[in-house]
Amino acid sequence: MASLRKRGRTWFFRFVDADGVKRERRGCTDRRATEDMARDAESQAAKVRAGLVDAREVARRDHHARPLAEHVTAWQENLTSRGATAKHAELSAGRVRRVVAIIKGARLADVDPPRNATREHLARIESTTAEYTATGRLADLTAEQVQKAIGTLRANGRSLGTLNHYRTACRAFSRWCVASGRLAHDPLAGVTGYNADEDRRHDRRTVSLDELRRLIAAAERGSRFRRMTGPARALTYRLAVASGLRYAEIASIKPESFDWPASTVRVEAGYTKNGATAEFSLPADLATDLQPFVAAVAPGRPVFELPPDEGAEMLRVDLPAAGIPYRDASGRVFDFHALRCETATLADAAGVSPGIVQRLMRHSDYKLTARYTRPRAVDVEAAAHRLPSLKPTEDRPEALAATGTEPISKRFAHHLPTAGDVSCHSESHAGVRAQTEVSRPENEKPPASQGFDASRRIVSHAVENTGERTRTVDLRIMRPPL
Repeated sequence: MASLRKRGRTWFFRFVDADGVKRERRGCTDRRATEDMARDAESQAAKVRAGLVDAREVARRDHHARPLAEHVTAWQENLTSRGATAKHAELSAGRVRRVVAIIKGARLADVDPPRNATREHLARIESTTAEYTATGRLADLTAEQVQKAIGTLRANGRSLGTLNHYRTACRAFSRWCVASGRLAHDPLAGVTGYNADEDRRHDRRTVSLDELRRLIAAAERGSRFRRMTGPARALTYRLAVASGLRYAEIASIKPESFDWPASTVRVEAGYTKNGATAEFSLPADLATDLQPFVAAVAPGRPVFELPPDEGAEMLRVDLPAAGIPYRDASGRVFDFHALRCETATLADAAGVSPGIVQRLMRHSDYKLTARYTRPRAVDVEAAAHRLPSLKPTEDRPEALAATGTEPISKRFAHHLPTAGDVSCHSESHAGVRAQTEVSRPENEKPPASQGFDASRRIVSHAVENTGERTRTVDLRIMRPPL
């Protein structure tokens, strides 16, 4: 028999489910309505025990009655338990929460914080998002509603790449709901994505090796940015290019992360994007310059006190001093993450094999590595000029080079006219025939009727080679008339 108890103004009821386990569920403020809910729960449990109702269907009904926010939190915890970083799990769950809040009527400005939001602003936005998602249910996640919410993001100026990230998060959440028995089928299978190449908002570029050296030199003598001195920034840029480490990964490095005898640096698994420990060898000159700098840092303290999420802002301090624009004429930018593109591009230009470049970048697929390899147009043009020549080395007549015709055999050269064209006209005297032309009696048949072509060669007879010279077989000589 179900039992009831009251918390504040809300009634709760307890019952025994189909597995014989005592459960407690939230009712409502009306006692009689809560009693009806308790009787329905007991009736369902009895039908399941009797085999009259599918237990999975009953479980899905229970999940549908729970707030959507609880399911999103459970999914976030599942992501972390499967090896995803806490930052990735929070980012993905936050995107799903914002989509749900927009579906329930929230304005985007109320649930999407700007990059420069204060802590108080962030707390207010988090509270507003929680209020809207608390009223949501799994039934609210339909392909039409989610597509409409993503359209709201687009109408507010979000890039197509950002919209694809929201779609990916929502699709991953719905698939997990199916796998965990919360949904019978995936309701978001029809949500379509966008072609991000049509709307590149933050397309990165690489710079030349000379420009890169100027940047590091400018940082070396530059003024302080936040808590980063100029020499500290110069070492940061050099380490980023030499290792391909990301901004947050460099910020996690401590003095004990370095192994000076082996000249390596290690980033712990909790700070890498793929959740695996990363260790890199340092170039000799970089290791030599880093060692005294790191020695002055207390153990356990960050070696580079990078301001959170301000890599591009820090780089903009040194770019003008180096004469490098942050955004070029084609709209491509050079931010801190572009230093990682420099790693792949310089390694590729140095002749490092693609497989080694992939391992250096810690990519699971070489297609992603290829996206980071971004040679400049002038480098591609220079590479084309460095290709070996395929021109034949043997001497060829100038006429062959101009017309592409085959040269005439030297064995036939003394039989041909030394001047004039194919009609035997002299090129130097118009209307005068060359001396090599033989006169013909008036009653003699033209060459065409005698088996000759316009060049006065026999058309139908073969050429005979005697070993010493070449001559044309003339049947009038070989077979005189009877």
